[in-house]
Amino acid sequence: MSGKSELLDLLKGVSRSFYISVRFLPQPIRMTIATAYLLARASDTIADTNQLPPADRIEFLHQFLVSLLNGRRLNELQLYSCLRAQPEGPEKMLLSRMDMVFHEFSNIPPTHRELTVEVLTQIIRGQTLDISKFETKDGVTGLKDDAALEEYTYFVGGSVGEFWTKVCFLAWPSYGRLPESEMLNSGKAFGKGLQLINILRDFPRDLQAGRCYLPVANPKAVAQNPNSARKEWEWWRCRASVQLEEAWHYLSAVRPWRVRFACAMPILIGIRTLRLLGEATELAPGFKVSRSEVHRMMLWAAAIAVFRSLEKAAFCEFFQPPAKPRE
Repeated sequence: MSGKSELLDLLKGVSRSFYISVRFLPQPIRMTIATAYLLARASDTIADTNQLPPADRIEFLHQFLVSLLNGRRLNELQLYSCLRAQPEGPEKMLLSRMDMVFHEFSNIPPTHRELTVEVLTQIIRGQTLDISKFETKDGVTGLKDDAALEEYTYFVGGSVGEFWTKVCFLAWPSYGRLPESEMLNSGKAFGKGLQLINILRDFPRDLQAGRCYLPVANPKAVAQNPNSARKEWEWWRCRASVQLEEAWHYLSAVRPWRVRFACAMPILIGIRTLRLLGEATELAPGFKVSRSEVHRMMLWAAAIAVFRSLEKAAFCEFFQPPAKPRE
């Protein structure tokens, strides 16, 4: 099996939904996007290895980034510590194959490597802030205000949308029907919206772990009853819906049809997830779009990618009016 095939198999293991998008990407950007995702997923796995002390994980994340910058192997002792703490599964397999991922990273174009390091720098900054904020204090800790959550979603989501856009403009100077600066802003909103959906979906589970990403007045009380924060939660669901409408604006401007398909899939899955979450009477973990619905979305995404005239019909099919903003 070639390194590229093995890399895509790793991607399929850790994210089947993103794999659907990546396998349809054009060759000039496919391996760059796949490699960057796996590097980000590896750093996320390191950050989440709670069996290791917070300071050790922060230092390892720093070394992870330094290794990318300098083109050298990861510290094997630190990597072994993370590996040993992982349960059997795709994330452990990913960490065990980091030499291969780093090798594929060295094979992508130099300008793509620079952008990959740039986005990993932002992502790891967000992961480091996450550890420092939530794991150095006892009890339930929350982000202090809206600006803090907007900043966090930029580090781990919005920066990814910018990265994707920059890589695509390198591959196709006429990538978008809109100016690059406008595409970058919409791409940032795209990434932030997807990350915010993850936060909304995992809100009850994160509270159990002592993390309250939504800025609420009394995180400890909310941890005892997540539904007491339903008003704030609904406002951020509205915010995520608005950001996905901006993502749709982005999609409408993309020219390469394969990239249009890759952009359409996370938007359709994201907006369906928001609807499922909003229809639930209780805030509870475990909501997931069914495989049959994903297959239906693949058909819609393919149709949108090829026939721009179907964009309006798809928008009406999947989008709903956002919740009312909080007063």
